[in-house]
Amino acid sequence: MSLKKILFDAIDAAKDTVLDNLDQASKKTGKENPFGDKTLLLDQQAENAAIEILQSSEFGMKILTEEQGTIESDIQTDYLIIIDPIDGSANLERRIPLCTIGISAIPIESSLTTDNVEISIIDSYFTKETYVAQRNKGVTCNGERVKVADSLSIEDTIISYDSKKKGDPSFALSSQRVIEGVKDIRRTASNLLDLCWVAAGKLDAMVDLRNMLPIIHVSGTHMVREAGGFILSENKERFVLPLESKYMMSFVAASNEQLAQQILQLYHSE
Repeated sequence: MSLKKILFDAIDAAKDTVLDNLDQASKKTGKENPFGDKTLLLDQQAENAAIEILQSSEFGMKILTEEQGTIESDIQTDYLIIIDPIDGSANLERRIPLCTIGISAIPIESSLTTDNVEISIIDSYFTKETYVAQRNKGVTCNGERVKVADSLSIEDTIISYDSKKKGDPSFALSSQRVIEGVKDIRRTASNLLDLCWVAAGKLDAMVDLRNMLPIIHVSGTHMVREAGGFILSENKERFVLPLESKYMMSFVAASNEQLAQQILQLYHSE
């Protein structure tokens, strides 16, 4: 069985678990995950369903998850698998139909950084969108090739901006400058879905400069890069991070490098 098929099977198992138990959408486990977020029962159950499929495959897989952290393989490891079973948990809890599952695979023999992701799949639970990014092969949505939007002047762009950071007046002021510098904002509260929409040309950029987004969201930045976009880190360099749970993602993912630089310049200007 191919790696791609195994990843799809894992996604299907997680989706079935969630969609068959929507009456439990608001239930919590009473625990916090390794990233400090309260765990929904469905988050945990969906993750377990995906892990069961991954661990039963012929490949040796080290798995990095949202709810359980790192799970080592019992056999020789072929791939690092990174999975976020429900991105947009607060939406699901409130019955807002905007949430996704994301999964990425990285060969163990390569450097384990965001540059070395071989394949990522992001599936939207309710909007019937399945995005697949393969290294050097581009991105598809439901089997059709997609790419980032054509270049626009920054004042004509529509972007996603994650503003969920309390108690930081400097961040609030920087965010205001960015929001006032573009045409408009759209945000689903599922960062993976927003990143897919950048990859598909529906949004011009997705901005998360909070330094709070766990590395498990790497499938989203992979989508943008493979679709022809550019991802800029907060330190004004091309976005590259080791794939370890201690690292948080902070970036501007845009349709082109110039737009990414302009957005970051607005953010840092006084």
